[in-house]
Amino acid sequence: MIDEAALKRIEELHRLQKEGIISAEEFEKAKQSILFGGKATKPQISASVDVPVIERPKDDDWLAWMILPIRRYVQFTGRSSRKEFWMFLLMTNLVAGALAIVAAIDSDPYTGVGSLGQMMFALIGLELLAAIIPLIAAEVRRFHDQDRSGWFALLNLIPYVGVLIVLVFMVFPGTKGDNRFGSDPTQS
Repeated sequence: MIDEAALKRIEELHRLQKEGIISAEEFEKAKQSILFGGKATKPQISASVDVPVIERPKDDDWLAWMILPIRRYVQFTGRSSRKEFWMFLLMTNLVAGALAIVAAIDSDPYTGVGSLGQMMFALIGLELLAAIIPLIAAEVRRFHDQDRSGWFALLNLIPYVGVLIVLVFMVFPGTKGDNRFGSDPTQS
């Protein structure tokens, strides 16, 4: 006789592993617990959380790589490649730079910044506020790619050097193959 509830739990575990929410080791432990009884070990994230699966863009689709962290806005689970992080950082800096150039064109050393320049500075502030959450989420996923805890993103809070330390960590390659945070994002 087939236990329908156990079958549904195993299917849910397969989905969580495929989406990179639980590792292969956690999947096997939970599956063994379901199949053979004993103390149940649940995945770290509740099965009721519905994380959308976002496909990896083509390598030559730069715009898709730039907006991928925005599509994964508050997804702090799984792994991200270096390309995803650096393309997003490039996009935010290009947008802020373009707005700063327009603001500089509208400024005068004698009268100060004009109304268009002030509006551009306000837009730069709004862009930075909108980009902070996906940036932190991408940093956390990059740390996961290196098999480190996402809490390393708190290094940003160290005055003067914290951001530089995190940027150095973002340059390091991720672990090859699967790790405890999911499958290799460069192999997808």
